[in-house]
Amino acid sequence: MRRSRLPLFLLFVALWLAGPGGCGGGTDWQEEYQEGEPLIGPDGKADGFGPDVPAYAPLPPGADLSAPLQVIFAPGEPVVTLELYWIDWVRQQRASDGNSYPEGENPYFIHYAVYTMRNQRIIEALADAEAEGVDVQILIESDQLGKERTWMTVDEYLSGRGFEVVLDHHDLDERSRATADLIGIKHYGLMHLKTRIFHTPTDCLVLSGSFNPGSYAPLNDENFHLIRDSFLVERYRDMYRHLLYGERPVNVWDDTRPVNVLFTRPREGIRPGEMFLRWLGEEQEQILIMTYSLRDITAPGEQRSLVQLLAEKVAAGIPVYVISDRKQSDGGDHDDTDDRLRAAGVPVYEARNYATTYSAMHHKVAVLGRSHIRVVADSANWTKSGLGTASNIARNTESMLFIDTQALDDGRTGRRYLAEWLKVLERYAEQGQAIDGEQSYQEVEQRLLVQPDWPEQAVGFLARRAETDMGEVVYVLGDYPRLGGWGELGPGVELVTDPQDYPDWWTNEPVLLPLALQFEWKLTALDAGAGRRWEDGPNRLSRAWSPALQADETYWLQAVWR
Repeated sequence: MRRSRLPLFLLFVALWLAGPGGCGGGTDWQEEYQEGEPLIGPDGKADGFGPDVPAYAPLPPGADLSAPLQVIFAPGEPVVTLELYWIDWVRQQRASDGNSYPEGENPYFIHYAVYTMRNQRIIEALADAEAEGVDVQILIESDQLGKERTWMTVDEYLSGRGFEVVLDHHDLDERSRATADLIGIKHYGLMHLKTRIFHTPTDCLVLSGSFNPGSYAPLNDENFHLIRDSFLVERYRDMYRHLLYGERPVNVWDDTRPVNVLFTRPREGIRPGEMFLRWLGEEQEQILIMTYSLRDITAPGEQRSLVQLLAEKVAAGIPVYVISDRKQSDGGDHDDTDDRLRAAGVPVYEARNYATTYSAMHHKVAVLGRSHIRVVADSANWTKSGLGTASNIARNTESMLFIDTQALDDGRTGRRYLAEWLKVLERYAEQGQAIDGEQSYQEVEQRLLVQPDWPEQAVGFLARRAETDMGEVVYVLGDYPRLGGWGELGPGVELVTDPQDYPDWWTNEPVLLPLALQFEWKLTALDAGAGRRWEDGPNRLSRAWSPALQADETYWLQAVWR
């Protein structure tokens, strides 16, 4: 009798070791991209990138970093600069305090819970912060510290800088939880958070998103949130403490709040996959997706899977478009999610980021709606291991933000995400058109931007060195009706100047244009009696994008009179 039960028992053990989500319809192949050997730059640093890369560019002049939540995007915006800024901010605050603090009681601290860490500039900045009296502690996926990854040297470098390294968090005791500086988080799934916590006695904030502090991540398509909302900050801090103690979190959802964060593998509370499918099911205007891993998601209490929901939306005439990473879609686990979506009428654009061998389209984002935009984003991969299934809890430790952007900031963050989705589509649509027969970017744009409730973007114009004769006024004239329709519908957009700033001219009031609209324009000087004088050269070509990290939402276009 015992012998006859042994195979069943061994099968049970094998399934248990495989972990939740490890069976039923294939496995999750290569959930997280691996960076591989570093590219060494001219400065000898392993990140290999310099100031010419937008991720390392200066923050915008007069950048406003005070909002409850803001988002910036790689590869076109200063994601690394923002991270280094906050490391330096804690260092500067600590330098102004001459007190000494016992281990574990230092109010100046930087806590990281990240999947990987390979960006040498960030690693050096953190080591410098520790040397200057900031309490730096880094929780990292333990597999990233394995010696088989010869390119991962963060433990060797930080150990050489005096960091106490513990390769497995199970080896921690109460003392070492306070003293250890670099800790490997080891369980049967991935520790896949991208959380950075910056704390002083007077302030605390979080950076989180899809963006790893890695070598090649600055050239990926990524999102990075600056979070100052105290409720959200405490939720991320609570998750950090649970990781450190080997515990599972309790998820908290508050319908009255504009933004909620849910973590995978909760011991109590709603799972992120449930709320994700619920939001998709509620959407009646449009669904725009860009996700690194495209897998069919199921969740407890939800009757329809991701594919079924999107198929229903398309059948109802709702615009649905998907962008995914081609290496993931064609990866090796024979997953057919992309094919099933196409068969249901959902366009799927598979992106191949050729910036480096290891680069990726690494977003995990759904942009829902036009008149009232909601966004789902952050670190969670859309896989069984990342979000779990209807019957199994997730394997990985991940985070998912649910942002009602209308309630948060009158839709500004939603418009930022909507513009980013269009940028990513424009970057990769030609690949999808050539390989999979999908529509061109222009065809998708023409369908979306003509919707009557498509968001508008305020655009301002600044003309430099526009010298005029007496009686002349500088105008912007363009091909869009609100820009004068090349003079057929009006004189264009009038600019103003004053004696102190002449010959610079600018719009007194911005022009409202459809978000992401591409338009042609030119500077002109108009005299009511003498007629119009045009600047030299070809027409200028621009888009009405949404600016990053600005208190003023106006997108400014500058031009020197030719």
